[in-house]
Amino acid sequence: MKLARKLCSVIVACGMAASANAGVINYDVDFDTATFEGMSRQNNVDSDYFVQNNGAIRIYSDSWFAIDLEDTFGIDSVDLDDPLTDYTLDFKFRLFQRRGDGGQARGVPTSLPEIGGLFFADFSGGQTDAVSSQSFNLIGTQNWGLDDFSYTNDRWQSFSIDLDNYLTGSFTHIVLVNDCDAECGNTQVRFRDMTMSEVSAPTALSLAILGLGITGWRRHRRSV
Repeated sequence: MKLARKLCSVIVACGMAASANAGVINYDVDFDTATFEGMSRQNNVDSDYFVQNNGAIRIYSDSWFAIDLEDTFGIDSVDLDDPLTDYTLDFKFRLFQRRGDGGQARGVPTSLPEIGGLFFADFSGGQTDAVSSQSFNLIGTQNWGLDDFSYTNDRWQSFSIDLDNYLTGSFTHIVLVNDCDAECGNTQVRFRDMTMSEVSAPTALSLAILGLGITGWRRHRRSV
């Protein structure tokens, strides 16, 4: 009987511990079905993007294309100032260069975009301009945006960015950037395998319940 009560207490305590664990929601970006908006103050008549059969998206010319979080995931915005949640963006990035109508260039591209990377925008208040402090410049000739992450090879490179460590405020769109105000050849940036993860911290109530459960289990253990 004592053994049965002991096992029951352990099961209850483990159940409480599981309920107090952080929750994780993954938002996988399907470029083929995502809703994109071109930033009118950044794009021109040649701005465009194309989703390939392998799920990768290529951004070329002078282009800033935004993924709408509400239309894509059903969430109005992401609040990076919320102390109970953390957000991480994982993706693969590659810089390519085309030779006119021929095949792709091999090796390191001979020209670079001015800004190649990501901008986390809050369009809810009518924002129209890009913000350097809310952007990551993975590779580019301009000294603009955060440079904590750098593209360093001529193939697909994986990135994992803890957004809460670098950004503040809220954002409603993720903007893919291939900024080429001046001539930068046929260089284009590509993205694939993009996932935004939301990790929710345990609530005070769940931690309190966990503590009571463990305390009760320890007391019961001593009495067995």
